[in-house]
Amino acid sequence: MNYSVISLSAIALLCAASAACQSAELKVEAVDHTQRIIYHSPETPGYTSWCGLWQLPDGRLRCDFVQITGPKDKPVGTEPILESKDAGETWTKIANVPTEIGLFGGGYLGKVRDSCRGMVVLPDGTLVRLVQNQFDDNESGAIERSRDGGKSWGPSIYPMAVKDCKVWPTLIRRLRDGRLVLFAGVWKRSDGEVQRNLVKTMFISSDKGKSWGKPIVLMTAQEGVCEESDFCELRDGNLFWVHRCGHYPDHQTDMPTGAAPMGSAPPASYWYSDRMQSIAYKRGKTFVPGKPEPAGLPHSGFPMVMFAKENVILHFATDGVCWTNDLGKTWTRLDIPGTPYYPKALQLKDGKIVVIGHIGSDDKYGTVDQSIVEQTFRMRVTKE
Repeated sequence: MNYSVISLSAIALLCAASAACQSAELKVEAVDHTQRIIYHSPETPGYTSWCGLWQLPDGRLRCDFVQITGPKDKPVGTEPILESKDAGETWTKIANVPTEIGLFGGGYLGKVRDSCRGMVVLPDGTLVRLVQNQFDDNESGAIERSRDGGKSWGPSIYPMAVKDCKVWPTLIRRLRDGRLVLFAGVWKRSDGEVQRNLVKTMFISSDKGKSWGKPIVLMTAQEGVCEESDFCELRDGNLFWVHRCGHYPDHQTDMPTGAAPMGSAPPASYWYSDRMQSIAYKRGKTFVPGKPEPAGLPHSGFPMVMFAKENVILHFATDGVCWTNDLGKTWTRLDIPGTPYYPKALQLKDGKIVVIGHIGSDDKYGTVDQSIVEQTFRMRVTKE
């Protein structure tokens, strides 16, 4: 079925009655801001990266991350899990799960089989997590479910046939109607080079992640590739997306001014990353992707997006936390420091926002003293 593509330039007409679009000028301030290290490896320099953050039905917060210790020629990978019973004021390590590690991007990175990064917690306590299988070209990413708090996990559930596609799932979120949205980069094995053909795709589950519907392509590979995107659900049921987009110009001179370069390959394969944004419009039981357009945000790794209780959209990144109340036409930076790298964030019932990430970057093991950092703040919103 073919649907017309709706561009963000038409948003003013489409969302005049939407609570996500406010005509009044707002003043948005961050108050009660804190930032502190909540965990450091037993070794220095420490390797602690790629955080997950989730909240259990009883209100407890948990986060996990990849930790590597030991000699460089025989490193050991684990997934520490921290828990907070007081809304992020204090954290206690409750587990340290062994995990495989592999070489990626010049440094060690956890295989993420036991990571809860991108996981969703259902109201009945069921955990639905991602399994990337990124180091096995013959495998594909999958979803696993746990009914006992993560003590055991069910069989792998593949959103697409492994023989046809390799899937890199990175995010699951729950909609207000109870359905789940899975985001992944999808590569058809017949399409040639992975990097140039990794298609941004969403899937919907109506049975708590036990099965997934047909793929919904958010962007073509020509518009931008990468398995890193995030979204928030608006009050009208539409989904507002921010995408990290990799591009492959034919020549290095085709790269826009200010774009963030990635790698140092010859000009014919040179690529860069930037930010795009789009809306997936709710149409009955499915969504119709709108046209992606450049976002007024600099590239900064994995995007993190939230629709806050204060009726504004937040974007979290290392260069700053920005807000918009006009669906990304304008972004304004809050007067607080940027987040740690690859942040995960959630807002508690009382409005407090908790952000977890790691100090460092895509660092090689043993080269940078990494740590796990928490930011917290609240928002004060007034009409000007």
